[in-house]
Amino acid sequence: MSPDIWNRFEQQVRKRLTPIDASWRVEQVNGVIRALGPSPSPFDNSVCWARVDDTNADSVIRDQVSYFRDLGRAFMWKVYTGDAPADLEARLLRAGFEVQARVTLVILDTMRPLPAVRLPPEVELRRVEDPSGLVPAMDVQREVWKQDCQWLLDALTVEMKTQPDVLSVFVGWAGSRPVCSSWLRIEPGTSFASLWGGSVLADWRGRGLYRAMVDARAREARQRDVPYLFVEAGDMSRPILERIGFQVLSPVSKCVYREAQGP
Repeated sequence: MSPDIWNRFEQQVRKRLTPIDASWRVEQVNGVIRALGPSPSPFDNSVCWARVDDTNADSVIRDQVSYFRDLGRAFMWKVYTGDAPADLEARLLRAGFEVQARVTLVILDTMRPLPAVRLPPEVELRRVEDPSGLVPAMDVQREVWKQDCQWLLDALTVEMKTQPDVLSVFVGWAGSRPVCSSWLRIEPGTSFASLWGGSVLADWRGRGLYRAMVDARAREARQRDVPYLFVEAGDMSRPILERIGFQVLSPVSKCVYREAQGP
């Protein structure tokens, strides 16, 4: 992957955040860019980028821990290849963080044609046209991940109502049953869109549904003149994505500090 793509991603995505709605805010303080969302979860609160090096990393980490702890919030700090200092992850772990997940940032040039994929004849992939259609999409997420997704339903409902040009949600239907769901988020003012969700019910896997959702979202991004798609891929999805043309941009360590842990 071209260094130019990484530079664009860092400048346009990591350093240029747009609040999703009024319940979010983005702060830039002393070389640190952080996002604060509506809940105390580390999925809603994060250090997105920080100007740190060997001389100041530990003090910056302490300052951010203190800041979020005073707010009573857990938060996430993602570490990418090339982030300084080279031992940033180790420093975060020493400060009380834990690695919540290790994923891989992969990216697709939307002008690149994807391999043909054919859905089973009994499945129809539909774009959600209004917020009421988000309920079956979240039913899939709930069944796949065995988690209460009410918070996600609430967040996506607000986002679809307030920024309808940003969010595109897709649901695959087998008759009256939703069997897969995913969504595309356009990053306003950038060259990028991001992929989310990407979930298929267990008894429908291995039949092209995941690939069909990627294809649908890539086509929409291309129609919207968005050059690049990116996604943080786990171990299950990364091989599929690489086979259809995504390229690795960086491994990512999702380091989480939980307020109750202490430093």
